[in-house]
Amino acid sequence: MFDIILNQRKAVLATVVLIVFTLYLVGLVIYRLYLSPIAKFPGPKLAAATYLYEGYYDVVKRGKYTFKIRDLHLEYGPIIRINPSELHIYDADYYDSLYNREGRWEKNPYYVNSLGNTMSGFATVDHDLHRLRRAAINPFFSKQKVTALQPVIQRLVDKLCTRFENVRGTDEVVSLECAFDAFTMDVITEYSLDTSFGYLDQPGWNSDFRELERAFGQTAHIQKMFPPFIAIMNSLPDWATLWMEPRMKLLIDFTRNCYAIAERMVKETDGEKYQQKTHPTIFYEIIHSDLPPLEKTAKRLQEETAAILGAGAVTTAWTLTVAMYHLTVQPQKLERLRAEITSIMPDPKQPAKLQQLEQLPYLTSVIMESLRLSNGIVTRLARVAPDRSIYYHDWEIPQGTPVGMTSTLIHQNADIFPDPLEFAPERWIDPKERQRLERYLVPFSKGSRNCAGINLAWAEMYLMLASVCTRFKLELYETTREDVDIYSDMLIAEPKRYANGVRFRIK
Repeated sequence: MFDIILNQRKAVLATVVLIVFTLYLVGLVIYRLYLSPIAKFPGPKLAAATYLYEGYYDVVKRGKYTFKIRDLHLEYGPIIRINPSELHIYDADYYDSLYNREGRWEKNPYYVNSLGNTMSGFATVDHDLHRLRRAAINPFFSKQKVTALQPVIQRLVDKLCTRFENVRGTDEVVSLECAFDAFTMDVITEYSLDTSFGYLDQPGWNSDFRELERAFGQTAHIQKMFPPFIAIMNSLPDWATLWMEPRMKLLIDFTRNCYAIAERMVKETDGEKYQQKTHPTIFYEIIHSDLPPLEKTAKRLQEETAAILGAGAVTTAWTLTVAMYHLTVQPQKLERLRAEITSIMPDPKQPAKLQQLEQLPYLTSVIMESLRLSNGIVTRLARVAPDRSIYYHDWEIPQGTPVGMTSTLIHQNADIFPDPLEFAPERWIDPKERQRLERYLVPFSKGSRNCAGINLAWAEMYLMLASVCTRFKLELYETTREDVDIYSDMLIAEPKRYANGVRFRIK
């Protein structure tokens, strides 16, 4: 009898819990659809009601929400609601109004949490804390500092070229993306840590790093929908992680490696070891700065390390890959570029100064067009005005509302860039037209939270293209536009045939 009563009470309790939970969900949906401060904005009701709408396109369909957003704009207009809390604007002329240095701008915690490293400067939500963290690293990415770094960059350019020389004329196939990943990673580690990871010395250019990039993009979409995901994966034994998702092991190992680096940097705080550094480095300067002690812990530096190494390598390498693909399939453009470079660099093994390369109009145009087609971070980057409403034409966007724009959609806008999928450096040649178009070239974003490493990225691209384009002839190997054109938003661009890579033989 007692068991019967107990079971009945359990059934009643379960029913009550189910009813309460159902009422909560119904109330939440009603609030989001009709009572939310952004309920008035157009967009699909399902997207306004649940984040699962976005999750379907990014997790199930794998990085497709960016392109769905473009379709929604065509249906609903230039400003739309894309999830329960966030707005999106598709109007390139508004970009400078949203991404600027006036007033307080914060990041969207919903996006930041997907990165799994909320203590890095890139992922810092709060305006004041971001300004503090950014001020500590800004001097090391200044134009003056990067120009002084040319010998370091050029030495690594030459190392890559030496490896190309070693396979020239053979049947060996080179994954150009992996080669450029190795180069940019070695540059950023030497610059940041005064010790290179040595990817340029490794067989296969350490192709695992390319898989790590892809794993991170997919993980970020899952983490955005299910915030405990990374913590759970980190807590599992390695064998379980490998069984569930082999590439996650690469991500976890990278995180652990960054923590080991950070711990070593924190321990090496005595003056003698610091003086042994061959050039000033970002993290040693942070440790020796007047930042608060909490900003110098191993955990904080580990997350900053991971963010700078990842952001400082991946997007630049992909831009170089896109550039070389398009130059190879359009040899007349490559010949024009070679002629321009050799006019100041007649001996390809005697590199020109960075300042000279920056004055070459066609080389600069090639880089700009490659940046446009490669996009940098391809996902939307929402901003939050925490202390004021902002306005888009007649629309008042309430204080604290995340609102974003997407560089990919701007770069593929045919009204701004006719034939937007075509590689056309010539569109940047005329000085007046370049000045007009530069406003819409936003792979590094703009404003107080733009990419800190923009000067370093430009230097790497100038020096690498000048050497590779004049020293080698590249022959595509089983590579098509499907290996290059963006197909999915995995934070960075993912082509349709991403597993193959962009492959060449060196001639």
